Amino acid sequence: MMLSSALMEGKKELQIFPIQPTPNEPLTFLKEIARKLNCPDDPQKWRENEKILSLVSLVLLVDLDSETPFHKFLEGQPCQVNIDKLSRKRYVISGSIRSFRELYLELKEQKVSKALLIFLCQNFPELFEDLWPKHGLVPPVGIHFRTLTTQELKALELPLQMRHYYLLSRFSLELIDLLDFCELEIRPTILVKDSSWAQGFLYLPLIQYMALLSRFLGTEHPLKGLVRNLLQELKKCFPEPFGLLPDLSF
Repeated sequence: MMLSSALMEGKKELQIFPIQPTPNEPLTFLKEIARKLNCPDDPQKWRENEKILSLVSLVLLVDLDSETPFHKFLEGQPCQVNIDKLSRKRYVISGSIRSFRELYLELKEQKVSKALLIFLCQNFPELFEDLWPKHGLVPPVGIHFRTLTTQELKALELPLQMRHYYLLSRFSLELIDLLDFCELEIRPTILVKDSSWAQGFLYLPLIQYMALLSRFLGTEHPLKGLVRNLLQELKKCFPEPFGLLPDLSF
């Protein structure tokens, strides 16, 4: 494992990962990260590895002829994805590959979920084709998905960018430290652990990094120094909104 040295040294780390996945280009990043993590270079094996699938995301646009099926979809309370309305009959939805797989399995009877799986299998078959029903799917009428380009993502208003732009960071922390992540509904990807330490990744939308900063910098928390350093990295990468935040508290 590429991250094991810090774990063996008992050194705490929380920093932006030097390699970042490009939105909607999961295979390129997965091939690179799989080698670094000594994972098989085989997409079929990736589908069986929830940890790997948690490290890449999709940002999709859905256009609707009618909002009724999407309202029914939302009533199912889809979890682990972010959904926002851009305009009448147009929504943006984002999440990790793992989250999109879970979303379909959770709400597969919904018309929107069926249209989503058809789109995903057409465009990212290596990561989704194992979910295809044996008897196939009838394409729902009036539900149209496509990927959002990087330029379109960056053109979104800042509050929307923060919900749909994902950033990968790595950590090496004591297991007890991760309890704070759970309180923030952050799902860390743990790659290596022993009885007291854990090492892995956080792959989060920027809005969750803001919540993390508030949690640790607002009090005298043992991780305050690490999070302060993370804030400095975030300010360099994203002057807005993180450049507006003070170093020590809010």
